[in-house]
Amino acid sequence: MPIRILRLSNQRITTLHFLLSEALASAIGRDAGPNFHSWAVWGSRKAGVTIRQEDLDNAVRDASITAGVIGTIVGIATGLFVQHVWLPSLPAPFAALLGTALGVSTGVWAGRHLAIWSRAKAANLVLHGNRIVMQDIGAQSARFLELIEKGVPSGESRSAFFAGLRPGPTEPPRHGQDRLATAFSSYLAAFESSDLEAKCDAMIAGNCEIVYHEHIRLEPYIRRAMPLIIRRCATQRLMTYEIGETVLAVGQDLQGVPTPTAAANWTKIEERMRYVFALFRKFHNSPEVFSKPYPEREMVRLAGQAL
Repeated sequence: MPIRILRLSNQRITTLHFLLSEALASAIGRDAGPNFHSWAVWGSRKAGVTIRQEDLDNAVRDASITAGVIGTIVGIATGLFVQHVWLPSLPAPFAALLGTALGVSTGVWAGRHLAIWSRAKAANLVLHGNRIVMQDIGAQSARFLELIEKGVPSGESRSAFFAGLRPGPTEPPRHGQDRLATAFSSYLAAFESSDLEAKCDAMIAGNCEIVYHEHIRLEPYIRRAMPLIIRRCATQRLMTYEIGETVLAVGQDLQGVPTPTAAANWTKIEERMRYVFALFRKFHNSPEVFSKPYPEREMVRLAGQAL
């Protein structure tokens, strides 16, 4: 699929997240803090970097360095092995040097082409994952807005809303929505509470349940988008999370958080959730989370296209 179409699709999804974020904030109360879609705006916008392949140069550089180092080690070992077994007359230093040269050149070439291939593959996988999130969670958020649009919902309307969620765990093959049911129960508690601290706590709890549901659904896409050989390197050197003008490296601990949060391998869901849960709590009261992902004029255009 052409990059232009991928980019436009991502921008529309990001804008839909923003519109849902604003609608939920208005309905529940902005003082309760950001909802899942407020955070999804920034996750989706960051995904656009991969979709547009703006991180390709960095990916090529880091993959080439990593593969080159691996190639050097393998090359030296191979050169010495060949010298020992088949060419004993060849000086060992020369054999090691020859192996190094071949290993480095082969490693750099392989790393470069792996990065180019993986970024192209990741672009399609990330966009497909973005669509799944919007279809799975966005549709339920819209239903929730209908539930609370006229004030505190009746017992009958509550039952009807939760009956519309698929029962069962998120994991395949069921792809149930029990976690979403728990999350929207927390959002209802925030909506009905007059205690500001309780409202914020309920919103954070709901956000954590939804993002966990989301990441279980996206698990196969995340793994396929990050080749095994570069997972740790990409996590520690390439992956960042942006909130407005704030840029955070997921491979580093969040400042001010007393427990470790850094992810070493983003394909491991327990590491992702450790980082994301801490992120949600640390920045829950940050006004940047509610800021627009694109300039005002572009937001108006995209909002019209998204709706």
